[in-house]
Parts: sequence; structure tokens; C-alpha cells
Amino acid sequence: MTWRDGLDILLVALLLYSLWRLLADTRAVNLVRGLLVFLLVWFLAGLLGLRTLSWILGNAATLGAFALVVVFQPELRGLLERLGRGQPRQERWPYLELLRAVRRLAERGHGALIALERRTPLGDFAATGEVLEARLSSRLLETLFFPGTPLHDGGVILREGRVLAAGCVFPLSEKEVDLGTRHRAALGLSEVSDALVIVVSEERGTVRVAEGGRLSPPLDLEALRQILKEEE
Repeated sequence: MTWRDGLDILLVALLLYSLWRLLADTRAVNLVRGLLVFLLVWFLAGLLGLRTLSWILGNAATLGAFALVVVFQPELRGLLERLGRGQPRQERWPYLELLRAVRRLAERGHGALIALERRTPLGDFAATGEVLEARLSSRLLETLFFPGTPLHDGGVILREGRVLAAGCVFPLSEKEVDLGTRHRAALGLSEVSDALVIVVSEERGTVRVAEGGRLSPPLDLEALRQILKEEE
């Protein structure tokens, strides 16, 4: 192998890695995983001489390619735009701003529902609200959840230390819980994603966290601080 071959392999690897980083913020990331499984099965079918299965998968791939372009047209357009402007500089995780906002909201009895995106993209839920792409600050969160404002009843989604969207609709859990709609929404989102969801009770002023389909007991600020710090 010559140095040109090594350079070729390195550039292809960097290209694939960059594409993965761009797709990781969209719902298409789950599709990519499915495509990899599909291609693996197709390759094994050809390797084992399974002609009928190979023929079916080959035709499905041809039709599927056109369908993907149509279904994921917004994501493809966004991908090209991000390639043009480059990757934004990631900011330090301002968890203390979030903690300060939660404390003030709880003290004032203002209900809140805040989801921290992890590996599972929450872009579909962000689309149900108002996309902000704003710097996270306690004053912004306090304003968004101030009673009577248009977005205060919905959820806020945080992505990489920024406010992605507000006024979002989260799925309600079917579990029998003696709590309000915000708590059911926090549970519901944690059941369909790996998000960490903070919920502030409007009636009691308590703070709970939903994760993995489970709702924590009321937390004090120090316990919440430890949880948020681990997200850094």
C-alpha cells in the first residue's frame, strides 16, 4: 500500500465521521443505523448465495433511495446549509444557569418542563413548538415559563447547553400517576427517548427528574446540581 492509499483511506474516514456528526442532531441518525443493518443483511445474502433474498433487497434499495430523498428533504437541505457555514463552536455547559432558573421557578410556584437532549435526537418534538436556538440563561427560562405567556404550558428542549425550542408538546405517559400533565409529559418523553427531563410542580413547587420511564421523588437543589453536573 502506497502513501496515496493511506491518504485516501484517511480522507474517506474523515468524510464519513463529519457526515455522522452532522446527522447526529437529526432524526435521520436512527435511519442511518437501520440502513447499516440493511446493507449488512444484503451483503450476507449475496455472500451466502441467497439469490431470491438478494434480488428482493436489491430492488427494495433502489426504490428506497428515491423515497428517502423525498421523506428527508428538510434534513438534506439543513445538512447542506451546515456544510456551508461549518460547525458552530460548542459552548461550555451552563448547568448553573439552569439550576438557578429551576430554583427561582420553584420558589415562585411557576410550573416548568425542561428536557435535556442526549443521544436520541429530539428534533421531532422541537418542531411542535417554537425553535429558538438561543443561549441558555436563567432569565430566558424564567420568562418562557412565566404564567400567561404563550409558551409557558409547553416544554423546553436543551441541546448542547443551548435552548433549542420552547412551547413543545411531549407525549403523555399512560402510567397511572397521581400527578399533573407536566409530570405525565416528562415521563412520556423519558419513555420514548434517553432524555433527562426536569419538571417543576406549579402546585407544590417541588422539583423532580424523569429518566428512563421513571420519575424521581422530590429533589433538593444540591441533588439536582449533582445530576446536572454529570451532564457536562
